[in-house]
Amino acid sequence: MYLNHDEIMPFLTDGTVVGSDPSLVNTASLDIVLGDTLLVESNKDDFWNYRPRVLDYGARENFDACKVRMTDEGFVLLPGQFVLGCTVESFNFPNNLAALYRSKSTMGRLALEHMDAGWVDPGFNGVLTLELKNEFQHHSVRIRPGDRIGQLIFMRGNAVRQAVSYATTGNYNGAAGVRQAGFK
Repeated sequence: MYLNHDEIMPFLTDGTVVGSDPSLVNTASLDIVLGDTLLVESNKDDFWNYRPRVLDYGARENFDACKVRMTDEGFVLLPGQFVLGCTVESFNFPNNLAALYRSKSTMGRLALEHMDAGWVDPGFNGVLTLELKNEFQHHSVRIRPGDRIGQLIFMRGNAVRQAVSYATTGNYNGAAGVRQAGFK
């Protein structure tokens, strides 16, 4: 069962959610804000000799990327372009709380997609990495630090044991900024 506004509000003061504002709490979700750092996929090869690089999923290889620190001007995502971003907020989930990240409807109407990797396990702590792609074919989309980029829907359940909590087992636990794929 999802948590409502009154159940989410205490998270902003008890340390579960750090860096958020009460105005971002909705009826049954919390708006999430885009941070100022992106990892932008780049082609480091010579244009004339370009060959797509094959990434091995099992090896969790990183893609070629440049780190971009956005100013108030933001960043323009070209059609089909993929970037990793992160949230302004950081999270300290207890072992009985999980969340589902969903895109804001405005994102969808601007063809800005989150790659649906938005599950936050019990015990997670750190910032969330966001996988964003411009799905337009003929339009670029400008994103800026501070944009309400998505929302979290919270769920409470029975606490998981510490041995299997994301705090103990999670590959991306404790992230302080945007991160590519990889193991601890």
